Amino acid sequence: MNRPRRRSLLIDKRVRRTEVFGNAPTRWTDAQQRVFSSSYRITVVWGANGVGKSVTCAELATRALEGSLPWQRPGRAYTVILAGNTWTQLGSTLAYMWRGRARSWFGERIRYSGGSLRGQRLAVYDVVRGPGAGGELRLGTFTAENLAGPRADVVISDEPLPEGVYNELWPRLFGRNGRMYIFYTPTLGTAHKLDYLWEKVDDPNTPWAGEITIPLTLEAVTPRGGLVEVPWSTQKEIEEFQVGLSGPDVEMRMGLSRHPRRDVAYFRAWGPHLVGECNPPPGTPVGIGIDHGSRPGAQRATLVAVGGTGLQAQVWVLDEYVGDGRTESQEDAQGILDMLHRQGLEIGDVDRWIGDRAHHGDRLGGKKSNQRLKRAIAEALGYDTTRRGWAEQLPKPLRYMTTPRKYDQSVWEGCEILHRLMVAERIKVSERCEQLAKDLATWEGSYRDSAKDGIDALRYIAVPMVEGRRR
Repeated sequence: MNRPRRRSLLIDKRVRRTEVFGNAPTRWTDAQQRVFSSSYRITVVWGANGVGKSVTCAELATRALEGSLPWQRPGRAYTVILAGNTWTQLGSTLAYMWRGRARSWFGERIRYSGGSLRGQRLAVYDVVRGPGAGGELRLGTFTAENLAGPRADVVISDEPLPEGVYNELWPRLFGRNGRMYIFYTPTLGTAHKLDYLWEKVDDPNTPWAGEITIPLTLEAVTPRGGLVEVPWSTQKEIEEFQVGLSGPDVEMRMGLSRHPRRDVAYFRAWGPHLVGECNPPPGTPVGIGIDHGSRPGAQRATLVAVGGTGLQAQVWVLDEYVGDGRTESQEDAQGILDMLHRQGLEIGDVDRWIGDRAHHGDRLGGKKSNQRLKRAIAEALGYDTTRRGWAEQLPKPLRYMTTPRKYDQSVWEGCEILHRLMVAERIKVSERCEQLAKDLATWEGSYRDSAKDGIDALRYIAVPMVEGRRR
């Protein structure tokens, strides 16, 4: 056979294969194969980042729709619920799914674009062709109405299901030999969210619930069955990933533990090498972060300079203010002004102010808020705050001081950014910041630890400036 003819046959074969299987992987790791062959009615798949959980979710949903999982009966149609914490998260799984054979099973108008399925408003998609014809794919977030409705055969979630959602979905699997698969990587903010499931997984009286653990190893990232088995991550990349993890997080994110360690400092990369003289280039943006508190020493402020954004960002922590015992807003204002003066700065040199939400004090007083602090600063500068328009005399960044964005996981996301700056040695802390340095060295991740006050003041201002967020 001549060479052009042979090449033509190879191309034709590749086209026919793509029509059937799409461009998705056809070889899987041993861990992924264990998921596909799981005999549990509830399978909790937990493990490290980077072991292919999202692509496994996509393939699992595809096999469930076509009825090819070991427990499924051929020839019948299946209803599959694919759930996620957000639509963005669902989009990641759908992207993998639409690279495979499932993309040709739905109506002609249904397509994947911009992180979601397009072509109809209702997120319930009929399977009109292929081996699963007559089945149904339902998409929804943990608060979406599409998770409600008729019974289902398979529930697949790429994040821990809230207990209330689990209680809503699990009964719908009864009487249909249904299955539930929950994928997740434990983190400081999510480790507790599956306690209700661990009770079932660990109970010898419920053998129908089980776990599959996937630690981050070369074996876990090596698809099997090819002529040459090539992992998608190298051992060096795995080790570099591990170095960048915080102390309480490291065993969870490596797939070695369900729960965080509470006996180690959070910022593993922190050390004396990150303390020293801070000389940011002239014109570097300057900001102040403030954490309000009424306990002795709880009122904190941090002065930072941040050059660049994202991976190129460099942070200099220039100075700090620590309340001397229980303080009032007037003392805090003077302490912040003194901090600026030590650095040769005026109030108008600060480009951004971010202060914590109002703190209502306790029975001994100590009410704190951004508005009270602004008024106290204005009075310390000699402005008459009994007259209307006093705030207009303050520099614009101070006048429009904002509060930090707070949402589920915001503490841990912010701390992770700070830690990665330490790993890359892109943060330098002045020797003047003795208390902050102690906080960074000793905080173990507890919300009740007083060390968190100083870390919050740093996090509130440094993180949004590093990310380049205006508000």
